[in-house]
Amino acid sequence: MPVFQSVQLIAIGLLILCSACNSSTPSKPPRQPTPLDLSTVGTISGSVHFEGPVPAQSVVQLGGWSECAAQHEGTVYAGDVMVTNGGLQNALVYIKDGLGERVFAVPEEPVENDQKGCVFLPRIMALRVDQPIRYLNSDPMAHNVHGLPHNSSHWNFSLGLKGTSRSISIEAEEVGIEVKCDIHGWMRSYLGVFDHPYFALSDQDGAFRLHNVPPGEYTIAAWHERFGTRSQKIVLPEKGEATVELTFQSDE
Repeated sequence: MPVFQSVQLIAIGLLILCSACNSSTPSKPPRQPTPLDLSTVGTISGSVHFEGPVPAQSVVQLGGWSECAAQHEGTVYAGDVMVTNGGLQNALVYIKDGLGERVFAVPEEPVENDQKGCVFLPRIMALRVDQPIRYLNSDPMAHNVHGLPHNSSHWNFSLGLKGTSRSISIEAEEVGIEVKCDIHGWMRSYLGVFDHPYFALSDQDGAFRLHNVPPGEYTIAAWHERFGTRSQKIVLPEKGEATVELTFQSDE
């Protein structure tokens, strides 16, 4: 057999072998969303409160990193305690229990988190299981992104140049996933990952609203990076509205 034909046969064999290897890699089956009867859905709304003396925000210690300090004026606060007239901002409110076996389509559009001024922006964010999250470096220096979930795989990658980015997805639900930059030890952010669309961050007044919720009995939870979790059971009637008031207290 000519040498050329032998090389061709070997190449074809390798391609077949590689194709077999790739085809054996498990992939998630496509989701079949549970139909949602929009004529019966309602709204869950309310507010997250803080009682007692409000602890001070953490101060970001930029240390000897002059490149980071130069991007800020004065003291840099972490934003880990934000209370206005008793309303607690940046509490992550979500349906913890009650949706049963309902299945929801996964958004294709990514959410974005930026490393800018040597902090993660936003500090707290939420997304869906398997939804892309794009990490971006807008600083003129290297950062890395080190995620530490308990329910899914860790990730740790470098964004070495300004303007570089990388997208990942997270395969399991979890609230309060810590994400850090190992180069700059003060850089922290936290993720909530859900298998449904019913979550929101409380605004500057502590208010939140969850739209298009099917009627039923639910446990509503609120998670805060310093104060932990509070929850409350509610009943949402057809085409109705349920109100939730969740209260945290000082960790000091």
